[in-house]
Amino acid sequence: MLIVETIILIISLLIVANIISHYFVSIPASLIQIVAGVIAALTLNVKISVNTEWFLLVFIAPILFNDGNRFPKRELWKLKGPIMGNAIVLVIVSTVVGGALVKFLMPSLPWATAFTLVAVLSPTDPIAVQSIAKKAKLPDKLMHLISGESLINDASGLICFKYAVAATVTGAFSLANATIDFFYIAIIGALVGAIMIWIFNGVRLYLINQGVDDSILHAIIQILIPFIIYYIAEDVFHVSGVVAVVIAGILNISSNRTGGAFSPEIRLVTSRTWDMLVYLLNGFVFVLLGIEIPFAMEELIHNQSMNTIKALGFAFIIWVMLTVIRFLWSYFYSTFFERSDRTDFNLFSKARFYYCLMSGISGVRGAVTMVAILSLPFVTNSGAAFPARTLLLFIASAVIIYSLIGATILIPLITKNTAPITYRGNAINTDDDVDVDDSSDGTEVVSTETNTLSAEQANRVVIEKTINKLREENKNGRDPVYTTVIAEYVFNLHNIQLQSDGPNPISKKRVKGKKDAELWDICLNCELEAIEELYASKDISEEAYQTSVKRIEKYKRGLVKHHYNQTIEFFLGYFRRTVKEISKVIHVPFTKREEVVQYNREAIKISIAGSRRALEKLRELEETDSEIAYDNLLYLFQRHYEERLELLQGRRRNHSEQFNIDKVNLEVNALSFQRAFVLDLLEQGRISRATANTLRKNINYSEEVINYDIQ
Repeated sequence: MLIVETIILIISLLIVANIISHYFVSIPASLIQIVAGVIAALTLNVKISVNTEWFLLVFIAPILFNDGNRFPKRELWKLKGPIMGNAIVLVIVSTVVGGALVKFLMPSLPWATAFTLVAVLSPTDPIAVQSIAKKAKLPDKLMHLISGESLINDASGLICFKYAVAATVTGAFSLANATIDFFYIAIIGALVGAIMIWIFNGVRLYLINQGVDDSILHAIIQILIPFIIYYIAEDVFHVSGVVAVVIAGILNISSNRTGGAFSPEIRLVTSRTWDMLVYLLNGFVFVLLGIEIPFAMEELIHNQSMNTIKALGFAFIIWVMLTVIRFLWSYFYSTFFERSDRTDFNLFSKARFYYCLMSGISGVRGAVTMVAILSLPFVTNSGAAFPARTLLLFIASAVIIYSLIGATILIPLITKNTAPITYRGNAINTDDDVDVDDSSDGTEVVSTETNTLSAEQANRVVIEKTINKLREENKNGRDPVYTTVIAEYVFNLHNIQLQSDGPNPISKKRVKGKKDAELWDICLNCELEAIEELYASKDISEEAYQTSVKRIEKYKRGLVKHHYNQTIEFFLGYFRRTVKEISKVIHVPFTKREEVVQYNREAIKISIAGSRRALEKLRELEETDSEIAYDNLLYLFQRHYEERLELLQGRRRNHSEQFNIDKVNLEVNALSFQRAFVLDLLEQGRISRATANTLRKNINYSEEVINYDIQ
């Protein structure tokens, strides 16, 4: 009962604090949450004992998993150099220099305890500055760097914190053993996280392909994933659960990578559920911090060698020191390691100074630091009290508050812009809610009780009409934006038709019907003809010819062989795709570079010739209005080969920003077409009002997902 009362109290304080924050937008919500906790501790005499064993599991696992899942992977890879520098080198430098400074300021503090304090201050909270990035005109590169750094240094900082705590608790520390152990628990932890999330991804995709598409169920599975992975990594394999959940978050199936696998409703519900969970967890942490502060101050008052004012002064010095170290490291790295951005070496640059200053100030500490400091043990192995636990908690709390206030004041001051700041957990999508009940639209509906379409039939009709409308607008038939969006609609329509004709398909990659097999056979024969011509004209080598023919023959055999159970077939395909993806990342060449280059050139030449020959045949079939053109299959196959040609000929290495903008605009327009077609069906009496509302709800989900992905 006490746990329930505590949870209700903290949630109530969190709600009150966030209501107040809407009236004081210039004050960070996290600071108001801390104040709410302080007031509760002073007036209600609330004191909460934290179980350090489960504290990291409950708070760290979901927060870091969500951060990894949300971070844009392309930017993470582009900025891997400065991110790894900030997350590893900067953490080590800050820990060593900061530990020495803390020891100098407080000589009575053991070395291990001093390093514990600085290590726990390593993780940064990028959400604190993201909300003002646009108005303050902070560079996008800086924002991606802060986010990526936070993702990695959460792991590296918490591992250092773990070792510092262990050294304090046991009284023993070996640098050699710690270094070896560090790499062991980090590498094995990463492997555990990667393998576990691979299993979870496969299970979720299998459920979807089996027709288990309950959005609430998938949201619950998604929420449970980080807790299970963290627990298995820590308690079963005895490696870093922090690294495991970070890697799992990065490799988790995100909405951007598998837009066709999960319905808009699943993606939206899952995203909103994560927003709510992180919002609550973040609020819990800062309210708990506020509750702990008065008791920490009370102990400091009775401490002969340390008082509250002195501790606040030390905390301010530590925050300034961490900010300066961060600024100096950023300036050093950008000066000597990022020289591709400029032609001449220049030791001082005003633009670089501004960039690095913003980087230093943006190193805000937040929820992860607070969770870690609250998880400090109360006693050591000898039974003695953990050295200066209360002091560490107070100073870490003060550094967090200083960094929050510093970012709040200095960033707008330097950039001469003002904007309210949000933090990890309260950075919820603030788009206006879409009203899914459009029944009060003033439409006069023709009443009919018979011959109405079901929701599935009506959805098919609406998608078909939308495809036709988009094709009408795509006058020349070759606009890449239109063809991409149309292909997505055709693909969805094809899957709807397959599901209505029989059992749910196991995989979108497998052959799903007789017409699919016929078209694949035609296209693969065209590719074989192109290969034979290239070989006859001696444009390709014997090795390239044999390899390509074997590959296509293997595909052709796969069209008629279906010996496996559907479940086994799905997981075999999932395993093969995983191996293929890994081989793209980890490629160990066993032949000379010249031979590899020559083979790749021939493979590209073969693929281009085969794609062109297959496209010619598909267009010929389309013009003859063959029976096989039923249910838009020809268009799907054409887009498959067109996209392959774009990639092979270098026209689509990465779509431009303008392409992505145009695609989003067209997707929104297509949704407006769907709404209009739903209204037409309703006015014609072909669907009931309940069916219309169901269709509108799905359209609204799709629009919300588009808006969410943009943000």
